[in-house]
Amino acid sequence: MFRVPCVVLFVLLKCAITVRLDENSTCGGLRCQKTVTMPLLDKMEGNLKADFDVSEMNKLLKVYIDQQIRSGVEIGLQQVKKEIASVDFKMTKLKQDTDKELNDELKVSKKYAFFATLSSDRNNLPRNAVVMFDTVSLNEGDAYDGTTGTFTCPEDGLYHFSWTAVSGRSKDFVSVLVANDRKIAANAVDSDSVSDSMTGTSNVIVRMMKGQKAWVAVHREDGKQLVKAWNGSPCSMFSGFKL
Repeated sequence: MFRVPCVVLFVLLKCAITVRLDENSTCGGLRCQKTVTMPLLDKMEGNLKADFDVSEMNKLLKVYIDQQIRSGVEIGLQQVKKEIASVDFKMTKLKQDTDKELNDELKVSKKYAFFATLSSDRNNLPRNAVVMFDTVSLNEGDAYDGTTGTFTCPEDGLYHFSWTAVSGRSKDFVSVLVANDRKIAANAVDSDSVSDSMTGTSNVIVRMMKGQKAWVAVHREDGKQLVKAWNGSPCSMFSGFKL
């Protein structure tokens, strides 16, 4: 007689609890369950079960999962950004190193050399006049200007200059190489006491800085005549190159 009322009581409790927990629910289906049924007595003829409301726990779980997903995404994005920044840095460094190597190679391979002769004889040039060797057949590096007769140093270093002067009969032509605003060496063709043409060649090596200039100038008043050609070939000339 005691067992039957107990069973009825347990069933009523279960029904009452279930109804109270589910009466405000607005969704259906397994995913929208807000109660969990747990057996309390499973070895008696009358099972006693209790339903627990897990809706708040579901909300908390959802918030926690969302936070973990966002955190994982943010960490992943930060890692990707770091990797991209690292790749950009490496690419920039590689480009800088490549450009430097290329510039160094170009600098090493860059040549400066010129060779110039006269387009016509030069007669009675005044003191300190620049001798313009205006027929330029070679101008590697474009450092020599045939319109002014001057060489402009393109970069620091040692430079070799050579010039040859051929004078007419009984006419002198004495010249000097001017570099760094200094008279470096002279080339004296003294033929005023002879009845034949004379020739002279001078060679110098000068240390120059970028932007400094060099040219051949008349020494004193001895610029009587400079001959263009000998037997049809150029004979008075000016040349230079970087060592």
